[in-house]
Amino acid sequence: AIYTAGHHGNAILSKYPIEEWKNINVSKWRRASRSLLHGVVRDPETGLRLHVICVHLGLMGFARNRELNILIKYISENLAPDAPLIIAGDFNDWSGRLGQRLESELALTEVFRSSHGQCARTWPSNWPLLQMDRIYFRGLQLEESHCYSGLPWKRLSDHAPLYAKFKMAD
Repeated sequence: AIYTAGHHGNAILSKYPIEEWKNINVSKWRRASRSLLHGVVRDPETGLRLHVICVHLGLMGFARNRELNILIKYISENLAPDAPLIIAGDFNDWSGRLGQRLESELALTEVFRSSHGQCARTWPSNWPLLQMDRIYFRGLQLEESHCYSGLPWKRLSDHAPLYAKFKMAD
């Protein structure tokens, strides 16, 4: 983890070694530390590489759109169109418009909409009403997904945690 100040941290946890990583600063202002954390994990069974990007997008609509443009450009320029990819985090996108762009421009699928018919309600964790957090993927097979609520989860964060289990596609 690389972190100098503020409280908008991103983290990728993996049981397999992270072979490469890059933190892409998307902040327009110094006081709002926003970034995209890109890690590459190699599946030890298949040798395939999995790209994982953790995001925490801004609260203001114009900031989110700017950050999403940077994300789409970065992926388009640095990853093959068929590269296995997971993008997850706090999108601060209760309208779902950003997700539509990710799905159409990068051929991604949202985990909970594909498995439960709608995005998970994750915020606030005490009484989840808004669909703020998402997991998008491509080049993988979704095996299961869950949004954790109640105790102890609502004490750990103001967002309900999301879980998804994938299998590398053949």
